[in-house]
Parts: sequence; C-alpha cells; structure tokens
Amino acid sequence: MSNIGENIKRIRKEKGYFQKQLAEKLGTTPQNLAQYENGKRIPKIETLIKIAEALDCEVSDIDENIIVHRHTVKFEPTPEDIERYKKDAEAEKLIQKKASFKNISEDEQKKIDNYFERRRNSLARLPERIKEQKSKIDKIGENILLADYRELNTEGKSEARKRVSELTEIPRYTKADEPPQE
Repeated sequence: MSNIGENIKRIRKEKGYFQKQLAEKLGTTPQNLAQYENGKRIPKIETLIKIAEALDCEVSDIDENIIVHRHTVKFEPTPEDIERYKKDAEAEKLIQKKASFKNISEDEQKKIDNYFERRRNSLARLPERIKEQKSKIDKIGENILLADYRELNTEGKSEARKRVSELTEIPRYTKADEPPQE
C-alpha cells in the first residue's frame, strides 16, 4: 500500500510539481497530499483518478492493483479484503457446524456473531454503497474517455469534441431534468 504514496511522489516530481502545486490542482491541502505520499492515508479510487488526471498519467501508474487500460478495468482485492474474506469463510463454516447441532466454543460463537454484525452493517450501507459504486463507475468511464482522448492527434481531438457536443443535443443521450430540491 505504501507504493501508492511513493508512486504519487515519484510521478509528481517527474512532472515537475511541488506538493503545493499539485495540492492546488486537486483542491486539497499540501498536508493532505503529504499524508498520501507518506503512506499515512490511502486515497479512495475517486481521489486516485483525480490525482492521475492531475499528473496526466494512468491510475495504474499510481496503484498497480487498479488497471484502467483502454476499456478494461480490473480491481485486485486489498490485503484487508482478503482478510475479511477469510474471516467470512471461517464464520460460514462455523455456522454450518452449529446448524448440524455440533458444539461450538464461545470464541467460535463470537466469530459467528461478528460475521452477522458485519453482514447487518453491510446491508444497512447497501443504498449508500450502490450510490458510491455508480459514482466510481462514472469516474472510471470518465478516466477511460480521457485516456482515449489523450491518444488522439490534434485533428482527432477536435473531432471527438464535436461528436460529444453533438451527443449532448440528442435527448436519448442526455440526462433527464432532475426534479427541483424541496
């Protein structure tokens, strides 16, 4: 995980930015950026995308676990994800053991209780997580579009802007008016 911070710092220096300059581009503080670079904080995917855009690089240049190349997006589980998957698998085995009327220890029961608590919390956050995922998908789509745009020559970029502008005039491709906020 500390590679993310090291990569941000390396690319920032390669591009000739001071922390203050990059922080201003990102709309954050130099202290916040320093925490990312020092590995004290891990940026969210949305932040990684913003950093990559600001540094004119790919997200995968910063975090090799996230590959956004052409139209392929791949997410690798983090060590925390893997640990959670292991705990869940263990708890599910314990639930099966308990369901078959075998005795379980207090420690095993705590693992089952913790599993159900994680599941309850996960379900309670589901609407929020769905909204976050939609936002992430939009950001990834924007990142892919930007990466494709950067591969075009001057004439291609001009044509791409025209076509996107044309699409915004077709109701089928534009967002519906949102109802007013009350």
